[in-house]
Amino acid sequence: MRKVPVVAFVARYYCPEQRTTFGLLPDFYASRVPGTLDDIERTAVQAEGSAGLERAAEELRPGDEPGAVTLSVAVAWVRRRVAWVRALLVTVAGLFPELFAGVRPSLGAFRGRLGTSRVLVALRGTCAPYLYALPPPLGLNPRTPWGLACGGERPQSIGSDGRLCRR
Repeated sequence: MRKVPVVAFVARYYCPEQRTTFGLLPDFYASRVPGTLDDIERTAVQAEGSAGLERAAEELRPGDEPGAVTLSVAVAWVRRRVAWVRALLVTVAGLFPELFAGVRPSLGAFRGRLGTSRVLVALRGTCAPYLYALPPPLGLNPRTPWGLACGGERPQSIGSDGRLCRR
């Protein structure tokens, strides 16, 4: 079940051969993140055109609304989405060099090249052959289990005193 922007159910199926489930996520939903690709794009565009991340965070997640978060949490929220979009645009430009040659990794530049205001939704279709390998929020790459990502060991955790703890 997806709760944002409205309650919606995403069909899930079980693959007995791979022993895993998979969902049929509609093109407009962000993968492994609440919300839609348009919401993430709107945040990144606001940050691109803003005087700074703090200003964008204040505009996107005002502190005087019910259920508001602190400014530092709002800045982290914006920073995370901007990082997702920038990394995605660089990756897509590398996957399709003939299509995105000379295009800056910004939503404004990609909008101009693609001729659309919904870049992330358009890129989901363009990148369809690579969605299995692309990271969220565009791609459908599953989370990597700790055992595979780190040679069988979990990364170090931070203890209560802020120091790294060895397991």
